Amino acid sequence: MGKSTAVKFTMDHVHIKCHDINKTRDFYEKMFNAKTIYEGKLRDVPTATLELAGSVIIITEAGEGEDLECPTSPREGIWGRYGIGHFGVRVDDLDEAARELKAKGAEFILEPKDIRERVRIAFIRAPEDDVIEIVQRPY
Repeated sequence: MGKSTAVKFTMDHVHIKCHDINKTRDFYEKMFNAKTIYEGKLRDVPTATLELAGSVIIITEAGEGEDLECPTSPREGIWGRYGIGHFGVRVDDLDEAARELKAKGAEFILEPKDIRERVRIAFIRAPEDDVIEIVQRPY
């Protein structure tokens, strides 16, 4: 365990780099009711900031000449590379959330399942082959 310090660290945001900012922003608005709180340019690149249940998602389109790794085929599982594999969104009722996400057209990589007592998860695919976990747990 880390040593306690006077500095309080809190999670601030998730930053997503994409090919199509409109497609990516629309996905988070449609699937999770995220609200766009800023649209503009950051270093001459289209940028959007979304608020999702008190958390911030920053989306930035790839800039001209920016050579980013591009998946050649969709991930077959949740972990496709080292580093951050996914981020999670918490819900009170996973089955209800899954029904709503399916109605909105979400592609499930893993259908809702119990992983331990009182903890249930599912995974959906997002634009740019990103993966989002939907989790139900009491903490």
